[in-house]
Amino acid sequence: MVSYAVPGVAFGSPVWSPDGSRIAAVGQGPDGASIYVFAAGRPASGGAARPVVVYRDPDHPPFYLYWTPDGRTLSFLANEPDGFSLRVAPADGSGPVDGSGPGAIIRQGAPLYFAWQGAERLLLHVGSGSGAFVGEVGLDGASVAPAAVGPGEFRAASSSRDGTYSAYVRQGAGSTGEIVIAPRGGTGGHALPVFGPAAFLFDPTGDSLASIAADEPGAGTPPFPLGPLRLIDARSGAVRTLLDGSVIGFFWAPNGRTIAALRVAPRVDQTADTGPVRARTVSARPAAAAAALPGLELRLDFVEVALGIVRSERDVRLGSQFVNQLLPFFDQYALSHRLWSPDSSSIILPLVDSTGRTRLVIVPADGTDSLPIADGVSGFWSP
Repeated sequence: MVSYAVPGVAFGSPVWSPDGSRIAAVGQGPDGASIYVFAAGRPASGGAARPVVVYRDPDHPPFYLYWTPDGRTLSFLANEPDGFSLRVAPADGSGPVDGSGPGAIIRQGAPLYFAWQGAERLLLHVGSGSGAFVGEVGLDGASVAPAAVGPGEFRAASSSRDGTYSAYVRQGAGSTGEIVIAPRGGTGGHALPVFGPAAFLFDPTGDSLASIAADEPGAGTPPFPLGPLRLIDARSGAVRTLLDGSVIGFFWAPNGRTIAALRVAPRVDQTADTGPVRARTVSARPAAAAAALPGLELRLDFVEVALGIVRSERDVRLGSQFVNQLLPFFDQYALSHRLWSPDSSSIILPLVDSTGRTRLVIVPADGTDSLPIADGVSGFWSP
């Protein structure tokens, strides 16, 4: 085990470079939040690892990191007085540390979600309502393809592995919307009705889109994606339901054969006087829904995609940082941070044990025993 500590600095969620040679993280220190990049592996001298600071601006602090596909640049979101900015910085620290270099800011707005389509092109979702923008842009922030018309309630847009298809939500009447899968640069496509916010991610190896959203109207529609896990084939438009119920987040395995899904499941309390009692309400916020124990718990299901069956399942209690920071935006983090092992056999999660301690735990998809590996609040696999 190698420690990447910097005196006086507390680090957030680390993110591996595409080739696994470096680790980047936002560190909060006496001078505010900065972006640090470490060389992975044990230092040759045997001493502490020495990071490169690639960005530091106390007036525009960073909070989310995402490597470009070529590993040369770090993209990140920073807080602005009136929203967020999407910025880039050379990963070797060769740019101005205050982010003042040419082309350092790609776009501004709120909310702001993005996915890299290659080293020089991004798929953006910026803003909300009638002023929202969903489309492909270059490094200068200018559109390089026609923007989507009438985007609805969702967070990160998604594109298939080879860029053939993209997905977003088109707004309908009231709370009704449609998840749209459209071929890039072409016409046609397919649509799936949803009610309220939606989240979705393409299969990392093919053209299937997994999604969660309410599938019928309801007076208690939450302000975050929650609903059955459904699979849409981008070519045919065929839809399959993989999991019923209230799925609140999911993650594709690298081989595309399994999805790890987190469901809000009622906890059953048994007493001599009342018998089984099930909680029937779900909080309006993902963090509250997951943390409101003993009324609710999360169930982790590993779903075999081809057959639509659950390989294994278990109840889990996630650490508060994961629940409050990553889970509410799982579809964005799934693009940049790896919970699944490279061989698609297991995921790593910060779980609270019986003593109340949060530990990083490797959870196998086949249902065999989990393996606690260290105390920690967030952890991710290298490529």
